[in-house]
Amino acid sequence: MASLKNSLRTTTALLAGALFGLSACSTSSTVENGYDPAVKVNRAVHSFNKGVDTVLLRPLSKGYELAVPETFKHIINNEVRFLSLPGTFTNALLQGNLERAGDTAARFAVNATLGGLGALDPATEMRIPEHDEDFGQTLAVWGAESGPYYELPLIGPNTARSVVGLAGDFALNPLSYFSGNAVTYIGAGRRAAGIIDTRYRFGSVIDGALYESPDSYITVRDLYLQRRKNAILNGDIRGDALPDIYESEQF
Repeated sequence: MASLKNSLRTTTALLAGALFGLSACSTSSTVENGYDPAVKVNRAVHSFNKGVDTVLLRPLSKGYELAVPETFKHIINNEVRFLSLPGTFTNALLQGNLERAGDTAARFAVNATLGGLGALDPATEMRIPEHDEDFGQTLAVWGAESGPYYELPLIGPNTARSVVGLAGDFALNPLSYFSGNAVTYIGAGRRAAGIIDTRYRFGSVIDGALYESPDSYITVRDLYLQRRKNAILNGDIRGDALPDIYESEQF
């Protein structure tokens, strides 16, 4: 219990410091206004991440497509989405969006019971809306500026705000405060399944961005930023159909 309190205290202090730093960013110091001070380093990291996709993720997604039956693909996708619901619920509450929080709680209850702990998705058949909220979006709702753009090794595109959001998502995840092999395997399995499932489902879009565009760095950056803006505004801008292809877990 003491270690749990210490972890919560440390994480809260780190988030508070990061939030203070973000609040000091001027509006002009955001990537939306062309602020990309780390472009040289970002391009080097982008080349590394692209190489990882070329030699590992792309072949794995092809193997996943060929070797895994469609039924199991649906189950894997359902479970990945199901395990993201607690985080979405918490962030919807923090944003003051009770409608989305209620939808998410209803989806969790239905899919946990009638769906066999998320293996099936009866909530969609019942037309219960599905949402996706994270702490980076919560920070934006609270007024934090996005700050400069960074592409992180094996994590992918981010802004300064979304990097802080990653720490917040860790802090808000109940599994972060429990030890044991089972918890470790569940967390690692969700991340691995999410990466491969996303790479498979949006393979043509990702291939187009990485391998068919004249400048894959700019293409990936712009796609990521458009998707994040759309997510923060809950789909109220053009581009709502953009897939979640370059979220922080992509690489």
